[in-house]
Amino acid sequence: MENSNENIKFGICPECKIREDDSSEKKLYQCSYCKGWFCEKHVEPKLVITWSAIERTRNPFLKEKLYEEWRKEGHHPCSVWTMQYFESFEIKEKEEREKFLKALDKIEEINLYDKSSEVPKRKISFKDIAIILMLILLIYFIAVRNITISIFILLFLALIIVIFR
Repeated sequence: MENSNENIKFGICPECKIREDDSSEKKLYQCSYCKGWFCEKHVEPKLVITWSAIERTRNPFLKEKLYEEWRKEGHHPCSVWTMQYFESFEIKEKEEREKFLKALDKIEEINLYDKSSEVPKRKISFKDIAIILMLILLIYFIAVRNITISIFILLFLALIIVIFR
């Protein structure tokens, strides 16, 4: 913690007095948040929160952060820092939520683009298979120069198209 000479004085640390029954005079530093005076061990702030409040927290990420704060050694409970901590957490959570929603919107736009560019898939019918087979036969018989069978296949193809229309 950054302190100048005006933020240092000698006295009894209230945290040492309460928690350790230590009434000795020490060098005290001013908390930059609540402006209270604490020894070097207790000058850093921590959350003002009860164990039961942590237990009731539904957000698992926040709950873990609160447990970390609860376990901190030293420090002093600071209501000003606690308010700033939760305001900061709320702002960060809101920013993360907005980023997540923007990412979802981009994914949705990409999916809409992909769907609009797709050619609708058609189920292959019996008629399609018959036409493909006849075309293959037609090509074969044209290649071997059998005109009679080629004409017969063309007529058969025309008949299939008319029947299965």
